[in-house]
Amino acid sequence: MNFKRSSVIFLMMILFLNVCNIIFGISGWLYLIPGVFLFTMTGIGSFRIGMSFYFTVICKFKSPQNIVITFDDGPHETTTPKVLEVLKKHEVKATFFCIGSKAEQHPELVKRIYNEGHIIANHSYCHKEMYGFFSTKKIIADLSQCNAVLNKIIGKNPRFFRPPFGVTNPNMKRALKKYPLIPIGWSLRTLDTVKKNPEEIIDRLRKTKPGDIILFHDRVENIEKVLDEYLLFCKQQSLVISPLDEMIKLPSYD
Repeated sequence: MNFKRSSVIFLMMILFLNVCNIIFGISGWLYLIPGVFLFTMTGIGSFRIGMSFYFTVICKFKSPQNIVITFDDGPHETTTPKVLEVLKKHEVKATFFCIGSKAEQHPELVKRIYNEGHIIANHSYCHKEMYGFFSTKKIIADLSQCNAVLNKIIGKNPRFFRPPFGVTNPNMKRALKKYPLIPIGWSLRTLDTVKKNPEEIIDRLRKTKPGDIILFHDRVENIEKVLDEYLLFCKQQSLVISPLDEMIKLPSYD
């Protein structure tokens, strides 16, 4: 279900009620039903990135044994280096969706991520809680500012973008048409920013299936320990962790 289909169903419901009203006469209160339906669907669609409600978001891919690991909200001065050490230990490549303002503060970390063979991607410049209410113009300016910061550090413009908090809306759709980036979501969240018990996070990660895009946060304390255990689990399950660009067959940079 996406916005277009929801709108068609909404209009069909209105048409059906109009016909019923002409033939039988019905209560005006019944017209609230289509409105509640559309309001509910747009609310759910905005917060569930996997629905691709307003525009197509890559949240999964087809593969018999490969998965992709991604990190949001970095770079972080203390936890990101620990994550990088674990990835190096297991010879795994990941994608880091960086916040532009943090990249400005820690350019050496962004450069290290890139130099160690990981993908650098756009996760907005400001990552504010009200990002979902930004105008199209403000989103474009924010995306451009983030890419400008990252380009200054690594000399390339990232093409992959993950919306802050996974929230999508019509303004973002219009922004991505004018400032074209490739939206990337996820199919399995670690909930590492919510769950404090590492075992609970590992239990969630045991649900991993081929084709999954996994969401971690490299700003979470002790996430490197969870990551280390998870990568061992992947080896035991014969899951191959591959770069995002190779799996979705799209270039990481302009």
